[in-house]
Amino acid sequence: MSWNKKKVQRWFRVLHRDIGYLAVGITLVYALSGFFLSHKNTFSATKTEKFKIDFPKELQGNVFINHWNTNTSVKVNHSKESDNQIKLFLEGGTGHYNKSSGKVYYEIYKKRPIITFLNQLHNNQKNGWIYIADIYAFSLIFLAISGLIMVNGKKGFLKRGVWLMILGMILVLIFI
Repeated sequence: MSWNKKKVQRWFRVLHRDIGYLAVGITLVYALSGFFLSHKNTFSATKTEKFKIDFPKELQGNVFINHWNTNTSVKVNHSKESDNQIKLFLEGGTGHYNKSSGKVYYEIYKKRPIITFLNQLHNNQKNGWIYIADIYAFSLIFLAISGLIMVNGKKGFLKRGVWLMILGMILVLIFI
């Protein structure tokens, strides 16, 4: 089998196309996870549920804990008592009991599974994801370089592309 210029170009275009499709899939995941991370105040990985309940006034230590266990399903990991309140460290949340008013305010934090997962991917916290990230990085390098040499003529790299590439680099440098 002889390799002529047209066969090499065709093989190169097919490889560029197929790696490009793969990169599009990973790019969409990275873009979405990056968007969620950049707007974490709007798209938080956790949802906070706030509660207020009335207990009898002036409960102390273990009496309060027994009353809590009888009236709620949330587990108290530990508590810290002061003169007028009991601070609660709950499984999945926090709270406090005001002894003089009998009011208990607490909040539970629940993970949003999809956003949490995407954030972990973007921050490279999933086992094995670093290999996907490395493959993705080299795929983007390949696509960038092969894309430079695939288009010839007046819209090719040496005529038009070089200026757009320089503009892209300048945009990055502006943010440094």
